[in-house]
Amino acid sequence: MRIGVLGAAGITERAIVEPARELDGVSVVAIAAREPERAREMADRLGVPKSGDYDAILADPDIDLVYIPLPSTVQAQWAVRALRAGKHVLCEKPLSANGATAAEIATAADAAGRRAFVGFHYRLHGFTRQLLEVLASGVLGEVQRVEFDYSIPHFVVQPGNIRLDADLGGGSFMDVGCYAVDLMRVAWGEPTVISAEAVLSADDPRVDLQTDAVFELPGGIPATVRSSFIGDDRGSMSLRVTGAAASLEATGVIVPQWGATLRVCAGDEVVIEERAVDGENSYARQLAHVVAALRDDSPSELDAALGVGTMRIIDDVYRAAGLQPR
Repeated sequence: MRIGVLGAAGITERAIVEPARELDGVSVVAIAAREPERAREMADRLGVPKSGDYDAILADPDIDLVYIPLPSTVQAQWAVRALRAGKHVLCEKPLSANGATAAEIATAADAAGRRAFVGFHYRLHGFTRQLLEVLASGVLGEVQRVEFDYSIPHFVVQPGNIRLDADLGGGSFMDVGCYAVDLMRVAWGEPTVISAEAVLSADDPRVDLQTDAVFELPGGIPATVRSSFIGDDRGSMSLRVTGAAASLEATGVIVPQWGATLRVCAGDEVVIEERAVDGENSYARQLAHVVAALRDDSPSELDAALGVGTMRIIDDVYRAAGLQPR
C-alpha cells in the first residue's frame, strides 16, 4: 500500500508518516505541495523518496492511497480528482467544507469504484471503543443529559492560524465541534439542532471563536456542545453523561493517547475507572484500519458516505448561530 500526501501540512508526520512506518507493506512514497520546494523539504526531512506538485502525485501510477490534509474548503476538489485518477483517499476531518461538498466526495468514490475515508482517528482508539461500550451497556440507566466541552486553550490558536480563516474553513465548530457531532451520531443516533450561539472573531466575523450548540438526541435526550478556541489555560476535551442510575465523565476524548480518562459514578461509588493504555496511538490505529478495509473490501466506520451526515449537522449548527456554512 503506497501512500501519497497532498499538502505539506504539519499534521502529516504525526497522522500518516509515522504510522506508516509501523505497518508492514505500507509506505509513504510521495509528498506534494503548492510550492514543490516546500514538498521537497518535508520529504527530505521525513525520508519520503518523492515530492512534487498535486498533479504529479495524482498521475503517479505507483500511488494507491492519497492522504489529504488540506484546508476543508479545497479538500473536496482534490479528493474528487484523486478518486477519478483511480486513487483511494483519506481526508482529514471533518471531511470537507460542508454537506454538499462532502456528498460530492462520496458520490465520486462510488462512481470511480474507489474508497473515501474521513480521518476521525479517535474512533479507532481502544479508549473510544471502551467508552462506546460503556455508553451502550445500560450502566448509566436512562440517559438524562449529554454535555461536551471541547475547548482548546486560548494560547494555541493564534493570529495567522488557518483555523481563523473562514475562506479556509476556519472556526471552532469545524475544528473540534465536529468530533462531538461524530460521537453523538455513533453513540445515540442522529441529533437535531435546536439552537446555537457563537462568539465571533473581531478580525473575521465569519469565524466562530466559540460556539455553544443545543441538540436533541433520539428519545428526547438534551445535549449541549461547546467548541472553543478561547478556553482557559488547560482547555477541555471532555464528555459528561448524566443518567438515572449513574453519571459518566470522560476526558481527552479527541486524542485519547494524550491521557484520556473514563469514570462512571453511582452516587459516591466509583463503578468504572479507566485510563487510555500507554503507547496506543489513534493515528496508527486509523491507518491500520483503512489499509485493512482496502485489502479485504470490508465496511468502515470512517467511510465518507457516513461522514456526510456529520457535515450536514455542522451546516445546521452554523445556520442556527446566524452564520453561513463553510
